[in-house]
Amino acid sequence: MSQKLGLSLIDRVVWASNKAPGPTYWASITRQQLCVGYEPVLVFCNDPVACIADNRRVLQPHSPRHAQLLARGGEQRTARYGDGAYKLRPGSFSNQTLGTIPKNVLNIPTTSKEVAQSRKLAKSLGLATHGALMPVKLARLLVEFLTPPEALVVDIFGGWLSTALACEEAGRRWIAFEKMAQYVAGGSLRLQHCEGFMASFDLPGWNEAPFRTVGN
Repeated sequence: MSQKLGLSLIDRVVWASNKAPGPTYWASITRQQLCVGYEPVLVFCNDPVACIADNRRVLQPHSPRHAQLLARGGEQRTARYGDGAYKLRPGSFSNQTLGTIPKNVLNIPTTSKEVAQSRKLAKSLGLATHGALMPVKLARLLVEFLTPPEALVVDIFGGWLSTALACEEAGRRWIAFEKMAQYVAGGSLRLQHCEGFMASFDLPGWNEAPFRTVGN
């Protein structure tokens, strides 16, 4: 990838979800594979040193146990692990922080109330629904982690505009490209509440009429 496009792989994030069992043929029929429970999210950058990602934008609340540890001033014991490579001393982990850095294994469900409502509305209008949506929660975490506020996010596989919706929620500008116009028509229903939304298409002939969505 670095030789062809000038990009460097800087992280591999695992998205573990409640997606349906699969691959159907290899797992359920030939029984040669286990059901897939995750999908890889690969993060590339053209200059790893100058990468603008910042995990402070996506800090998570401290767990109750971690909060208790901070409240009592950190560790109160001395210990050594891994032949001395890992040491604990009184006061370790006592620094007050705004949150916990997320792990690179993300447990985010594929379904949500917003998706269910959007699918129902699209079907009522005779519009196509997308069968493999990325959760907006996952898209938003990646958008906020990888880009600063007001940044421009370009999604070349727009699909049902999950990334676009995540950008709207996270205060990022966006441009989305999608080959299948019917997906854009259905996905645009998810953006009707957004400021600056504009769409123009003829519902009875949605597969023939010009269609566009514009993100702020």
